[in-house]
Amino acid sequence: MIKIYSPASIGNLNVGFDVLGTALAPINGKLLGDCITIQSNQIFKLIIKGNFSFQLPKKIEQNIVWKCWHYFCKIIKKKILVLIILEKNMPIGSGLGSSACSIVSTLVAINKFCNKPLNQNKLIHLMGKIEGEISGEPHYDNVAPCYYGGLQLIIQENNLISQSIPFFKHWLWIIAWPGIKIPTSEARLILPNEYSKHTCIKHSRLLAGFIHALYTNQDHLALKLMKDIIAEPYRIKLIPKFIT
Repeated sequence: MIKIYSPASIGNLNVGFDVLGTALAPINGKLLGDCITIQSNQIFKLIIKGNFSFQLPKKIEQNIVWKCWHYFCKIIKKKILVLIILEKNMPIGSGLGSSACSIVSTLVAINKFCNKPLNQNKLIHLMGKIEGEISGEPHYDNVAPCYYGGLQLIIQENNLISQSIPFFKHWLWIIAWPGIKIPTSEARLILPNEYSKHTCIKHSRLLAGFIHALYTNQDHLALKLMKDIIAEPYRIKLIPKFIT
């Protein structure tokens, strides 16, 4: 029997839309994320439990864990007969990487159960592909930090999906879930297809400056540069009573 835990994450880390994401670890040492347990079985079977299991689709083929199992079997060209138990501890559409939690923990567990036929690179590409089916297009700002940990800069060059970058260890993230559900696909569709030259230049300045501040340990500068001008102005309308 194998049990894998995957942490919650913050994608689109403020100024880093689609290119920065960080894994989360509560300061009290508790787990914040999903768990997958896998063991041999005579047939494929999926059991779902946890505080937010009621939010998941009733049809097994619509469950993201089933999709992970299905694609993994296609890749290795073998049907794996296993019992998978999903502990769904993350709310759906919460902005905390709920789908990434399930995807990462499931694929890591299955890969380990099968003696790791997929290397890290193939595994992370498959994670992005399945995440993309939910959001509308592959993106890695949740699955990469969920899989690798820490703060990840999405590269997608030289056969690399992401690389770890330094962060301020004394910073604490305060996260809040207002109890509403905002699907990633809906949050992406609301964004404009084109941005003005002024917006692109300003965003480049903010993002480049923020990463520079991380590498030069200038936390006050980093704070001043944390301004999301790409997504937040358009997504505000999705959150009732949001106050800027």
